[in-house]
Amino acid sequence: MEYLIGIQGQDFVLVAADNVAAHSIVKMKQDQDKMFKLSDKILLLCVGEAGDTVQFAEYIQKNIQLYKMRNGYELSPTAAANFTRKNLADYLRSRVII
Repeated sequence: MEYLIGIQGQDFVLVAADNVAAHSIVKMKQDQDKMFKLSDKILLLCVGEAGDTVQFAEYIQKNIQLYKMRNGYELSPTAAANFTRKNLADYLRSRVII
């Protein structure tokens, strides 16, 4: 099992994740980083297939950085969440199912 937890307080957020990448009963990796810093105020935590989550998180991370360079300001956490959700939904809808 892979675990992520987030606790929101009045003026803080506490997040934690395990470092294990496992498939079924096989522990493939013990130092898998599941936290990705998107900006100064936004942190993305991902679980799933190891290669897919890293590729998706880096794609989101680079596009949020590109947005900041093009527009001169960062996305808000709400806008970043909407951008992430839309990209994930578009990918899932366009995927060919065999």
